[in-house]
Amino acid sequence: MKAIIVKAKSQVEVVDKLVDYIYKLDGTEVITIICKEQTTEYPDRNNFALREGAEYMAGEPFFWLEPDSIPLKKGWLKLAEEEYINSGKEFMLSSDQNPPYDFIGGIGIYGLSTRWLIPKYIDGKFKGEAWDGWMIKSIPHTIHRTPLIQHSYGDYTHGHAEPHRFPKDSAMIRDTSLIFHRDKFQDLINIKNLK
Repeated sequence: MKAIIVKAKSQVEVVDKLVDYIYKLDGTEVITIICKEQTTEYPDRNNFALREGAEYMAGEPFFWLEPDSIPLKKGWLKLAEEEYINSGKEFMLSSDQNPPYDFIGGIGIYGLSTRWLIPKYIDGKFKGEAWDGWMIKSIPHTIHRTPLIQHSYGDYTHGHAEPHRFPKDSAMIRDTSLIFHRDKFQDLINIKNLK
C-alpha cells in the first residue's frame, strides 16, 4: 500500500517537512500530488484534494495523509494495512470522536471505490459537509473504525478546539497509536520519545 498527500500552494513547506520526516522515520516514500484545483472555500478545497488523490491512485487503495497527521512508529503503514485488510471494509478511519464538536477525521485508508463512491461535490441534505462527514452519515457500513489512528482536533474544555501542543500534551497519545491527527504545528516531528 502507498501513502499519499496532496500539496496545495499554501502547504508546500509543511507537506515537504512531513514527507521528509516519514522517510527518515522508516523509509516510507509518500507520493506527493500537486493540487490542481486551488479553491480556498471549505469544504470544496478538501473534497477536491481527496478527489485528486483518488484519481491519481485509481485502481489501488491508499493511505490518505494531511500535513497535520504524524506517523508515530516505524512500520506504521504496514501495520495499518494489515488491520485494513483484516477488517474487510472499504475504508479505515479513526475510532475517535469528540461530540458535539468533532465526529471524524479523514486520515486513513481509502479503497478501490473511493473515486466513484465519494462525491466531488456534496450537495442535497449534506451540502456543506467535507467528504469524511458525508461518509459517516451516508456510508457508515463501509468504514472500519480503528484506534490505531488517533484523532483529536484539540482540547475542547472552553467550547472550541484549542490546538494540541507537544511535548506538553504527549501524555494523551495512546501507546497503540500508529499515527496522530491533528498536530497543527507538527510538534511531534521534533520529539524523539513521546513519553
